[in-house]
Amino acid sequence: MRYPGRTVRSAVLSLGVVAWAVGPAGAAPPPRVSSELAREFQAGVDAFRLGKYDEARAHLEKAESLDPKLPGPHRFLAAVARAQRRYAECITETRRALQLNPQSREVAGTRKLHDECRAADGRPAFQAGLGENAAIAVTANVSGATVRIGALRYGGTPVAPRLIKAGFHELEIEKVGWKPAHLAIEALPGIVTDIDVTLEPADAKPAPPAPAPAAPPAKPPAPKRAS
Repeated sequence: MRYPGRTVRSAVLSLGVVAWAVGPAGAAPPPRVSSELAREFQAGVDAFRLGKYDEARAHLEKAESLDPKLPGPHRFLAAVARAQRRYAECITETRRALQLNPQSREVAGTRKLHDECRAADGRPAFQAGLGENAAIAVTANVSGATVRIGALRYGGTPVAPRLIKAGFHELEIEKVGWKPAHLAIEALPGIVTDIDVTLEPADAKPAPPAPAPAAPPAKPPAPKRAS
């Protein structure tokens, strides 16, 4: 099993600012990485290399819980997810790794893994190289809903991947008879950012309030004792 772009044995994984090598015997982590995190990450990498994906997932999730801001566990969780055909999860994990360290030496491999999982999940690709540009695709539970980003109209849902400037954007999705949706998104460079929106009918009635719990029956007065 290969990690995107190289074998796991020879990979150099950035677990923060400092990179450390992953080999059969492991390597001393930088001071800011705890020994427990290093053990769990190494165990996850070793299990992944041996095809023990459930075991790898358990160790990598433990490593991620110890420090959610390190991209390495997310990259390998994505690789595990791809191996298990959990493509939506693979997309989420690669995206998270790219957010955490956009300057990582592993960026090209992580983007490639992200694109492969999108393709395996049946999502349309951007039909040109993105480089450091970004792209966005929008789907909704209603076809033909108008998508606007800033002052620009991007068409009606579903919107195939369209070129967009990397960074944060405000989206507005609307259609007559439906409540408009407003959301903020981050378009990451080099990949397609997928947005899925659920619109609610404009005439949808709010759910009735839950009935108040019935009061407990009053206790009968205690009988008086004869004096």
